[in-house]
Amino acid sequence: MGRLLVWVFLGTLAFLVLTVAIGIIHLLRDLLELIQFIAPSKTIANYLTLPNALSFNGIWFVFAIYYFFIFVPAVLAFLLLMQFVNRHVPTKWKTPPTLDWAQEKVAVVLTAYNDEKSIGPSVDEFRPQPGVAHVIVVDNNSRDRTTEVAREHGALVVKETNQGYGHACMSGLRWALENTEDEIIVLCEGDMTFFGDDLPKLLPYIADCDMVVGTRNTKTLTKPGSQMDWFMSWGNLLLALLIRFRYWDWAFLGRVQLTDVGCTFRAIRRDALARIMPKLTVGGHHFSPHMILVALRERLAVVEVPIKFRQRVGVSKGAGGNRWRAIGVGIQMVASIAIR
Repeated sequence: MGRLLVWVFLGTLAFLVLTVAIGIIHLLRDLLELIQFIAPSKTIANYLTLPNALSFNGIWFVFAIYYFFIFVPAVLAFLLLMQFVNRHVPTKWKTPPTLDWAQEKVAVVLTAYNDEKSIGPSVDEFRPQPGVAHVIVVDNNSRDRTTEVAREHGALVVKETNQGYGHACMSGLRWALENTEDEIIVLCEGDMTFFGDDLPKLLPYIADCDMVVGTRNTKTLTKPGSQMDWFMSWGNLLLALLIRFRYWDWAFLGRVQLTDVGCTFRAIRRDALARIMPKLTVGGHHFSPHMILVALRERLAVVEVPIKFRQRVGVSKGAGGNRWRAIGVGIQMVASIAIR
């Protein structure tokens, strides 16, 4: 049902964009004809012509009426009927056992690539937080003193030679699983965009769910100069909406209430990470949404929590620093939601 909702939403969005574009062309043609009628010899309208697409426009808008007012309501009615018919079917989504998070140890994994200036303060922010037993820095082929600075500030350093944010994340998460006994594993970045003192916000929620992800889409918590402009905010909201459709629930408008799929600050239980680790495969920039999708496909309980976000130290290497890269990541994400 969820995949059908995603396709209906994407189709409706595409249909709406095309309908608006055709309407604008039709409006421009009528406007030019009006200009030519008012001043036939004294305006630039003599040199501007648009094809007479009145018949095509008429056919298109007839289809639009059928689509928006018959097809889409029929699909939604069908899905609502299926929800009613299956209302007594036991759900396969189960809440994990309650965890006494205050008694558990935490391993913090920080990814880093040429973050010599930021990795030291990042480690310093996380080390004194309650429950933190290990701070692990994953150096993804840095060409500066990232490794040396991280060690000077008391972090364990793991080298990952496969270039890519996703490779660094998977390497750090796997190392934490195999080399520590910490019950809670936290993933973040070592670029100072996140606040170490936000960790106590995430941990209480891990008591009742498998994974807690942060959201940067809270205006009052987003600091001036951060990368969360309108483009990043709207893009993450759109992708989050698609995930909610993919894992739909009529009562709560989705099994997970997401607003930000690209936030790289998250916490996960050890047993939950062990379940999804073999299925984490994305080595590129879209690892963060990929991890959420894998968790949901494995029926993990996921909760989103607002966190603070600030301007990074140094130059961005991810989607936030490049519009075309961000669009590419978004397209990959849409395909992953709609097809898999």
